[in-house]
Amino acid sequence: MISVGIRQLKNGLTRYLRFVEEGQVVLVTNRKRPMAVLKKPEGNTATSLDEKLAGLIAEGNLLPAGKSGPFKRFKPIRVKGKPVSMTIIEDRR
Repeated sequence: MISVGIRQLKNGLTRYLRFVEEGQVVLVTNRKRPMAVLKKPEGNTATSLDEKLAGLIAEGNLLPAGKSGPFKRFKPIRVKGKPVSMTIIEDRR
């Protein structure tokens, strides 16, 4: 494991990313206290957008299109008078 300070990492980011690409682990420190670990992602990384979206849906972090989920349909409120957008434009003048 390679240990590197924040300033060193900033100044030589490409170099340390090459180490990570080769499979090494880089420990980022701030005043000798560990702050982060840089490592190569594990082999189960999705390559296409469809695979990434399917993974997010499977984890429950994304709702597929057409599914309303916990949200109800939005019904706009009608107000008499001029549109709010016109009021905002006038206020800016």
